[in-house]
Amino acid sequence: MNEKRKKQAKQRFKVLPGEGRRFSLTHLKQAFIYYVLLLLALVIVVQVGYHWLGDQFLTWRLQMVTAEEGIMEQEQAVSGLITRQEELIKAPDHGKILELAAPGERIPVDKELVTLGVLSSSEINALRNSDQDNDEENDDQNEQTNNQEASAYASNNQMSFENKKTKKSETAGLLSNHLDGLEIYSGAYYMSEEEYLEQKPEAFTYQENSLVERGEPILKIVNNWQWYFNVIMPLHPGREVAEQETVDIEFNFAPGEVAKADLDESEIDEDKREVRLTYRIEKQIQDFEKVRWAEASLLYSRHRGIIIPEQAVIEKDGTTGVYLNQAGRVVFQPVYIVNNQDEKVMIEGIEPNSMVITRPDLVEEGQRLN
Repeated sequence: MNEKRKKQAKQRFKVLPGEGRRFSLTHLKQAFIYYVLLLLALVIVVQVGYHWLGDQFLTWRLQMVTAEEGIMEQEQAVSGLITRQEELIKAPDHGKILELAAPGERIPVDKELVTLGVLSSSEINALRNSDQDNDEENDDQNEQTNNQEASAYASNNQMSFENKKTKKSETAGLLSNHLDGLEIYSGAYYMSEEEYLEQKPEAFTYQENSLVERGEPILKIVNNWQWYFNVIMPLHPGREVAEQETVDIEFNFAPGEVAKADLDESEIDEDKREVRLTYRIEKQIQDFEKVRWAEASLLYSRHRGIIIPEQAVIEKDGTTGVYLNQAGRVVFQPVYIVNNQDEKVMIEGIEPNSMVITRPDLVEEGQRLN
C-alpha cells in the first residue's frame, strides 16, 4: 500500500491551457433550422387565430345563422258555444225531492235517479208561500246563495208521503245537475258572444227537499263520449283553419289539457265574411259538462321545414330570397315562404346547414367575405 502511494506521489500532473469554443458550421445550421421552424409555427398559429377570429367577427357582424329544420305551429285564440247530447230527466209528478242521485259520475241504464214524494199543486203552493214568508222574516240571517238555484224547500222536513214516484235512467252517461236551458242544442249551433250573453239563462240546480212540478227538468244525462265546440271566425284565418280536418284545442277551463278535435261541419258566409266551424271532441275533460261558453287556443297547423329569422328575407328584382355565405362569397338564393310566426319564417329553397346572412343590408351579391 505504501509502495503504491509513493508511485502516485512521483507522478507529475500538468494543466494545459484551453483554446476556447471553436466556430461550428453544424451548430449554426441546427440553430437556424430550429428558429425557422419556431417562426413557421408562430406564423401558422397567428394565421389560424386570425382566420378563426375573423370568421367569428364576420359571423357576429353579419349575424349569420345555420339553417336548421324545425317545427312551426299555427295557433288561434277562439271562443264559442259548447253543445252536447243531453237527455233531460224530468219530474214524473208534482212533489218534493226525497232522494237524488249524486251528479258527476257515469251511470248505467236503469239507475234510480230521483224519488219524489207526490204532492198536489195546492200543497206545493202552500209550502212555497210558507217558505217565502219565513224567508222574508229571516232575510238577514238566511240569505240565499243563489237566487237561480231555485229550489223551494218544504218547511216541514218531517212530512210523510204515502205516494212516492221514482224515476230511472233510460240511457247511460254522465249524470249532471247543472241545467241552463240550452240542452236542446246537441250538435252544430252558432251564436256570437253578444248573442249568447243576451239570451243566456242562469244555470240552476236542484237538491233534495226541493219542490218541483210535473215535467220540470231535474237532472240530465250527458253523452260524455262525444261533444261539440262551435266557433265563428273571420275569413282569415278561418278559410285556412277550415282546410284542416283535425286540430288540437286547449280550453281555458282546463289549462294544460289538449284535446284532439275533428271538424264535423263548416260554413263560409261571404256576405258576413265569417267562417263557422263545428268540432267534434271525443275526450272527457274535467268540468266540460258545466261549461257552455268557452275560450280556447286552437292549434290548426303543424309544419316541419327550414326556419330562419324573418329579417334575413329580402326582395331582389321582384324575387324573394336570402343571402348565403357559400365558400366565403355572398350568393343570392331565391326562396318560397311557407309560413311565418313570431318574427321567424319557414322557407323552401335552401339546404339544411346553409349559412344564412341575417343582415343583408351589409353585403352585396358576389362580395368576398374572406
